[in-house]
Amino acid sequence: MSENLKQVDSAKEVLRVLEEHGEDMADVRHVIHYFYGGNVEALGAALRELGYGTEPTAGDDGIVADREEAIGEEWRTTTLRHLCELADTYGAEYEGWEASMERQPEGAGEDEEE
Repeated sequence: MSENLKQVDSAKEVLRVLEEHGEDMADVRHVIHYFYGGNVEALGAALRELGYGTEPTAGDDGIVADREEAIGEEWRTTTLRHLCELADTYGAEYEGWEASMERQPEGAGEDEEE
């Protein structure tokens, strides 16, 4: 298993924690993926073909890809796996992903009364 594909396994725990915090994995949310090195131009073209918005990283040594999508077990084993395989194909490192939380606990972000 490539280092990139290990991200697929580690995402299982992240998704579990999100669910424990009340997130509904069927909710569509903003998801961002990070890739570094390799053939950045070709990888970017492949990601755009999949419907991702892309932009170079601050150091121009990688690419950031994002789109709105529902995350969950099916996403982990299909979409995330495919992105890690794309990174392998283009000699890039898949650094990871982040997603917005759609269901904040009641009172989150509110100032506490003193």
